[in-house]
Amino acid sequence: MKRTFDIAVTTILVACALVTTGVVVHREFFGLVPSRPQSEDVFLKEWRSYLPTGVRLGPLEAPVQVVEFSDFDCPFCRTFHDDVKTLRERYPTQLALTYVHFPLPMHRFAMPAARVAECAGAQGRFEAMYDQLFDGQDSFGLKPWSYYATEAGVPDLAVFDTCIQNTGPVPRVEEGKQLGARIKVQGTPTVVINGWKLGHTPHLEDLDRMVKAILAGRSPVSEDGKNRTGG
Repeated sequence: MKRTFDIAVTTILVACALVTTGVVVHREFFGLVPSRPQSEDVFLKEWRSYLPTGVRLGPLEAPVQVVEFSDFDCPFCRTFHDDVKTLRERYPTQLALTYVHFPLPMHRFAMPAARVAECAGAQGRFEAMYDQLFDGQDSFGLKPWSYYATEAGVPDLAVFDTCIQNTGPVPRVEEGKQLGARIKVQGTPTVVINGWKLGHTPHLEDLDRMVKAILAGRSPVSEDGKNRTGG
């Protein structure tokens, strides 16, 4: 009887360990764990000089300027993409996004997707491809890049295919990586809003609060620079 009881207890403990491991793995890979530790917000005096490094989506004269260091194969970036898209619809003339490539080496499709976006951008379809890549992130490796190009309305698919087959460095991607390293970007997405490099990825509500603060003539973060975004 005791042996049977011991076996039952052991089985239950093993099952609990497996469930716990499964939860941790699920959180790690499906976005329930932050991509990096939360830190303080930092103001970057030269932030306007960063804008030409990326691709601007929105009006140049917008009073709210968001710079995002991002990776098309990053699930956290996909969530941020959805939030920023909502915010740009709320503030179509007041907010602009500058997308800066920062593909992470551990993401298999990050660099190929960045090249795809730039090849689409060479034909005037960067923003459409930007949306397609994040919306179709789950299909990376399952659907050809030409599928994304067709959906994004890239006019010359032959030129696009030739472009993505190039194995050389992509200038804008290399510039983004160098800038990210210079300002100590540690993960994606890293967000800079009107010069404030945020210590953690803000949620939609945080972003909306920051936009309203800027439009009201206030700083988007607290005066002491402590991070006030969601965890």
